[in-house]
Amino acid sequence: MEQIGYEESRKISYFQVDSNRLMTPAALFSDLQEAAINHSDSLGYSVEYLTEIHSGWAVVNWHLEVTRMPRLGETITIQTWCEKCRRMQAIRCFYVLDEKNEIIIRGNSRWIFMDLEKRKPQNIPEEMVLNYHSGQESAIPGEKFFMPKEGAGKVIANHSLIITRRDTDTNGHANNVKYLEWAMDDVPDEIYDEMQLVDVRIVYRKECVRGDEVSMKTYVNDMDGGKEILTFITDKEQTVLTEIATFWH
Repeated sequence: MEQIGYEESRKISYFQVDSNRLMTPAALFSDLQEAAINHSDSLGYSVEYLTEIHSGWAVVNWHLEVTRMPRLGETITIQTWCEKCRRMQAIRCFYVLDEKNEIIIRGNSRWIFMDLEKRKPQNIPEEMVLNYHSGQESAIPGEKFFMPKEGAGKVIANHSLIITRRDTDTNGHANNVKYLEWAMDDVPDEIYDEMQLVDVRIVYRKECVRGDEVSMKTYVNDMDGGKEILTFITDKEQTVLTEIATFWH
């Protein structure tokens, strides 16, 4: 397969897998996030450079289609590119390939370019637009970042947690991967251990910082061919911070 945009390979480590010796969803998203950062760095837009100009990228949507999760000891290749980059946002796509060079995961994500001092979106500099935009097709054609609605299904978890130091990143906010990690803890064992994750959708609506208390409410829905798990994370005012939907066969 022809290389697309930026790519890097890595071996799945022991600390990245679960009891089934499969890569955890949080570990997968960490690697995708790392590949995105490395791609930006290769274009000259490192974390240090963006910090100097008081700018940064904030992810607002993820959607992954999973054929299978990588296994312990397997070497995967992550390919990433910007399918669209204009005004204040970029659509970043991903392929994860196995050792046979076959695509096992396809992903789309939407990122907003932020003024970190004003905490507001800003236009992407024209030079950056030209450097990021690849002209490659979407990994998931026709992506609309659709999210299911709350209210259907059986409530299986309802609790709160406090954001701690280990949850935060360089901006002092809870890292986007942490939300998924919290949500996976509330997936019932009989689903997580005995079924296969085939689809992940996430939307981030508002940030939270160290010391904040957030509430998590999780539903399970019976669907054709499997189970849908919906997790809604809210703040003290019941404002939705993040919504996470996973589908399991």
